[in-house]
This record gives sequence, structure tokens and C-alpha cells, in this order.
Amino acid sequence: MKQLVDRVMRSWPVRAWQRFLEMRGPVLAQGMTLQAFLSLFAALFLAFSIFMAVLGDNVVLREAVIESVGSAIPGLLGPEGALDVEQLTGSSIVGYTGLIASVAILITAIAWIAVSREGFRAMFDLGAAPSNFLLLKLGDLGVAIGIGLLVVVSSAVLVVTQSLADALGLGWSAQLIGYAVQLVLDSTVVLLLYRFGGRLRLPAKQMVPAALACGVAFFVLKQLATLLFRGVENNPLLAGIAAPVIILIWLGFIMQVLLVVLALVAVTDTGRAYTRLVEIGGLDATLTPERAAELLEEVRAARRDGDDAAKVHRRLAKRLR
Repeated sequence: MKQLVDRVMRSWPVRAWQRFLEMRGPVLAQGMTLQAFLSLFAALFLAFSIFMAVLGDNVVLREAVIESVGSAIPGLLGPEGALDVEQLTGSSIVGYTGLIASVAILITAIAWIAVSREGFRAMFDLGAAPSNFLLLKLGDLGVAIGIGLLVVVSSAVLVVTQSLADALGLGWSAQLIGYAVQLVLDSTVVLLLYRFGGRLRLPAKQMVPAALACGVAFFVLKQLATLLFRGVENNPLLAGIAAPVIILIWLGFIMQVLLVVLALVAVTDTGRAYTRLVEIGGLDATLTPERAAELLEEVRAARRDGDDAAKVHRRLAKRLR
């Protein structure tokens, strides 16, 4: 029995969960959740203001973007949702007042990425990313803009593919296409957050499966949140507060998934080697992703050959200086 318990405790999922707890994962996830909740509405106001000014005349694309955002975040848009679609699409950033409000909104929106970066790097037991403060904030702004562009692009792709399916008489596949586009969107957003938000330069063969796992988990959580929202939307006592509460709970699970998946990567040989390389040589700031992958492979090869780990890392540290 003791051997079984020891074997279970040494298993990959258990070690990942222990890492998640040791690195204060639940506390970090709570901070990420609150910041995401505060940033969500600000980011939507700014994003829809820009979208309506640039592409708002395209009715089909506008409806597709609204549908994409609504399906991505259960209970957010609609008559019983947290935000009214008409008010959101009617928002504007024209004038001095709108400009000042936009700057304040932008600062609030990108603050979530900074909070998330701390959580992402904590799973690898890493400190702050080595970068100039201004460049770091510009990078966060780029991530936020990238997420917005991904939503627009995925919506346009969805419109084109569904129209093509209807033209070919494959209308039955429209829902499957929608699920596939949403999965690709979610996974790409996660990759963007991990790589450029968290400044994690891990090999693609670790990060892509991690992002796909998050995408699948998000899909399941969306379905559960949608069922929960439908269960309370007809209750007059709960309808007024249901949407923001459900969104807050849903965001909490999303943030925990993001951290747990990274913990699963962090306890692997590649994850541990990456942490050591960052600590000894400034991997985050000085190496290309290709060079980082080469060094990680060298560490794994040395471990397979039975070389002393300390000597291997000292040798790599000299080469990196």
C-alpha cells in the first residue's frame, strides 16, 4: 500500500498539483480573476469603440464579432446579460472626454496581463521578466491588441467558412465549424498570453499542447457556465445579479486552468531545465526560441548520458555569459 501511495505521489499530475499549491497558485488565480473581471468591461468598451469606428458598417462582420464574444464569455451579452449590445456598439471614443476615458480604460485593461505574467512565471519559480518597464508595458499593450485582432479575424473566418459550407450544401457542419474556430481562437490566445504576456520561451512542442489543453478545458467550462446561466435567467430574484456572478466564477476557473496547465509543464524535465537555464543565463532576454530549444535538448541528452547535472549547468552558464 505504501508503495502505491508513493507511486501516486510521484506521478506527473500530483507533482503538478503540488507545484501549483506551493507556488501559491490559488492566491495568484484569485488576483488574476479580479483583475480580469475589472479589465473585461473596460477592454470591451474600448475594443468595440474602435471596431465600430473602423469596421462597424459591415453588418455581417459586426454580428459575427458580437456572436463570437458572446459565445466566448457566457452571460456577457444579450437582454439578460451583463452588457447591452446596443449600448456597447453605440460607444464612442471621439472627443477629449472619450480620449481621456480611453487612456484610463487602456491602463486598466492591460493591467491584467501584468498580473497574469506574475502567475505564469511563478509556476516555473521565476521572478519578474528582465525587461525595461516601458517596453514591458508596450508588450502588454501589443498582447491586448493581438487578442482583439484575433477575435475579429476569427469572426471573419467563421463568416467565410459558414457561407462556404452553406453554398456547398453542408449547412449541418456550421456548428462544428463554429466549435473548431472557437477552439483555435482560444488556443491561440493562450499561446499569445504564455509567450508574450508571460515571457515564457519554451519549445513549441510543450506550449502548443498546453494551449490546446486549455482550449478544450475552456470549451467545457463555457458549456457548464451557459447551462448555469440558463438555469437562473428566468428567476426574477437572481436574474439581475446572475450574469456578473457567473462571469466571475467562470473567470476564476479559467485562471486556475491557465496556471495548472503551466504547472504540468513546469514539473517535466523540459520545464525544470528551462527554469535552470533562465536562472543561470538570462534565457528570457538573450536567446532566440531556436537556441533555447537547442540548449534544452542538450540538457536532456546530458541527463540521459548520466552526466552530473551541476556540471552541465555550469558549462552552459559559461557559454551563455
